[in-house]
Formats: sequence, structure tokens, C-alpha cells
Amino acid sequence: MYCILGVAIVFQSCKKSGEDDKDEIEERKIVDWGDVYFIGFSSENNTGIPSYYRNNKPFPLELGTGVQVNPADITVASGNVYVVGTENRGQSGSDQVTKALLWKNGKRLELRTPETKYEEATAVFVSGEDVYVAGSYVPADGEKRIGVVWKNGDAFMATDGKESTTFADLFVSGDDVYTAGHENTQGGIISKYWKNGKSVTLSTADVTTYAKSIAIDGADIYVLGYVDNLSTVGRSLTLWKNGKADKLISGRSVIRGGKVVLENGEVYACGYEQVGSKYEPRLFKDGVKQPLDDSNSGHTYAFDLQVSGGNALVLGNMESDRGRKSILWVNGETVNLHGLENEIVTIAFDIAPF
Repeated sequence: MYCILGVAIVFQSCKKSGEDDKDEIEERKIVDWGDVYFIGFSSENNTGIPSYYRNNKPFPLELGTGVQVNPADITVASGNVYVVGTENRGQSGSDQVTKALLWKNGKRLELRTPETKYEEATAVFVSGEDVYVAGSYVPADGEKRIGVVWKNGDAFMATDGKESTTFADLFVSGDDVYTAGHENTQGGIISKYWKNGKSVTLSTADVTTYAKSIAIDGADIYVLGYVDNLSTVGRSLTLWKNGKADKLISGRSVIRGGKVVLENGEVYACGYEQVGSKYEPRLFKDGVKQPLDDSNSGHTYAFDLQVSGGNALVLGNMESDRGRKSILWVNGETVNLHGLENEIVTIAFDIAPF
């Protein structure tokens, strides 16, 4: 089974000649009311180039020598572009060193932690002049993951380490910092969200669930995730509002969740599900399925979502006998990525309206 959310994505250093080629690319707008920013990996050989993309034009990320990077998230705020990911140095196994990193406008910035044996950064959020990054690390003297939020590069909030915890997403509202993710307990995998470090349980240990995205609207807290437990309740794409679950999709086939976004009191969510022998993309608005153009005979995935001025943009990938390519839907219709769809398989994106 191919799962784009779990695929190993590798970014490697480029030669200078490659950077010269980038300068020759003519930037072309994807929508006429803003710039669209992407991160992704090479669709030709699953290795990446150290860049983010504004529309179809690449911009390099500063990298150390001999490292590889798993990029995870991108956001644009006040004209600045922030990318987070995990840098790997050395061979796999005990000799490999990992670092959670943040890039601002391509410049490499370290996220400071205690001594660790593993780190990862999964999501970035900008509030005012503060940059928050969610992720996790395993202490050098420990075995369990600690969920962590960095604020302006310093560890700001962390779990107690009693259970192995993964933060998948974060949202900042005023002075409150929210995260969503899951804990691996002896009884099973439990989804939670955290408000300023205090956890709220969304599921029970006997039903495997993964919380993937969180968004806040005033006093309302929305978390999107998926349930994956064939032995009992089956599978579902689930949206929790203030802890109460609503199944957007349910069944026995594979179902995965992407992202939840709020605008003007309307709730958008995306994901994908298996129908017969193929995966199909899904977009919901206030719980009602919205059309997404999908003429592909192979698998099509939707995993990231942005909403701006009533326009719903969904990012995905498709597989066919011709290989993989990226897709961006705007209000249900696919748009021209000006060659980018064949160059990278996208992971995440953001929009900067004019």
C-alpha cells in the first residue's frame, strides 16, 4: 500500500550547475490572486533538490555538506518563507545523526534541544513575530519520544516522557498554543490534543487513531484524523469538534486524513479513501463532500489544504502507468502547475494572497 503521508522523502545537495539551471526558470503564476509555495521531492528518483518553490520557480535551501533532509511543512508570513524538516547525517542505524531544522527564506536555522539520539520537525506556525515548530525527539538517555514545541528556536513546551508522543500539527491562537498528535501506550495508540501542554484525550487505547491536523475558531477546537481498527469499529476519517467525533467517511477500506482548515465559520477537511482497487481524493465543507476532478484510473491522494477568500485549494498526487505527478485543485478543478507537476511530488504548500 502506498501512503504519501508515510513515504520516506529525501532531499540531497545539488551541484552548482543545477542551481544555474534554476535561474533560467521563468516563474509563472498558478492562481491570479496570489503566490503558491510548495515543498516536495523529485518524481524521477525519489531524491530531492534543496529548494522550496514559489509557483513553479525553485529557491534553494541552505544545507550542510553530505546531509539529507526530510521536509515536512511550509508556511509564508509577512513576506517570509518558513520550511521545517529533519536533517540526516551519516549512514542509517546507530551512526546516523538527525537534527530538527527550520529554514527562513532558505537560511538554515537549528532548533535547540537537549542531547538527543533522534529529532524531527513536523509543522510550523507563525504568530506575529514568533515562529513555532512542532515535532518530537528521543533523549540521548531515553527510549520514548517526547513531543516538543519550539518557539523562536528554543524548546518552549514538551511532554513529560511517560508515553512515547508524536506531535503532528500545531495552531497558535492568541497566547494559547495547541498541538495535535498521538501517544503510543502499552494498551495502544491514543489520539490527543494539547492546549498549553495540557492534554485532552480523543480516543481510547483499544481503537487505533491518529490525529493529524488541528485548527481553532474562537472557543472551538477542531482536530482531523483517522481511525484504523478493522477488528472493532472499522476505519474512518474523523473530525473532532471540542472532543466530539464526527465520521466524515467510514468503512472497511483504507481511509486517511489530511488537514482541517477554518474560514469565516466554515470547516474544510481533506483526505483520501480506497474505493475498489484505487484511492480517491476527498474534500469536505461543513461535513458535505465537495467535488474534486479526478479522471485518473490509478491512485489519487489529497493530503494538504488551504482556504483563502472562499477559494479551497487541495494538494495531492496521482499515480498512473506514466508514473507519479502532483495535482493542485482550486475549487474542485485541477490547475496548471507549469511543469512543476512533473518535476516534484509535492508534500505541503501555502498561499500568499496579493
